[in-house]
Amino acid sequence: MMPRLRCVLLTLLVCALVVMSAAAIVAARAGHWLEAPGQSPTRADAIAVLGGDDDGERAARAAELYREGIAPRLVLTGLQQGVAAIPAWLNWRADQLEASGVPRSALRFELEARSSYTEAVELLALMRKERWHTLVVVSDPPHMRRLSWMYADVFAGSGVEYVLVASRPDWWRADGWWRDEKSGQFVIQELIKLGYYTARKWTGNARPSAEVVPAR
Repeated sequence: MMPRLRCVLLTLLVCALVVMSAAAIVAARAGHWLEAPGQSPTRADAIAVLGGDDDGERAARAAELYREGIAPRLVLTGLQQGVAAIPAWLNWRADQLEASGVPRSALRFELEARSSYTEAVELLALMRKERWHTLVVVSDPPHMRRLSWMYADVFAGSGVEYVLVASRPDWWRADGWWRDEKSGQFVIQELIKLGYYTARKWTGNARPSAEVVPAR
């Protein structure tokens, strides 16, 4: 093999190894990157508990914040447009919150949202209607990055503030997320949804629908 060709092939091999190593490092840090926008809770007018709370971890975290005096009321978001009654799965979370020390009188229900993006839109509309100035938004750790992009878009120029606060699910593993089935599923799904959200913005869609979360 000619020395020059050998040198070129060796250079390509080294470059490939560097790229693969960098990709492995990025992948290993994906869990931390997704959860990074999560913040410490601050005093607010309300706490929003986002939908898709299969295991009740978001409601549990919101109940903790309520007992700590972070806000005097909680908003449970709904996903069934046009329903006359409160969906059963929202009632289930309301029962959980009441059992955790949150009185029913402190609960509000938002029944229009059908995706993470429209949750942000409807919550902003509710804040304007009620003249609230600050909102704590509770969701799972791997959702924090996508929520930070969406809420920055929706709340831009609104004059109201929000704080993203992560729940504390037992299943979440920021380190070694690929070793845990549920953490791995969430990380992969969130990366796909982030790509979809970005693509919708690049194509000029002002209101990306994000994912539609099925009603419980």
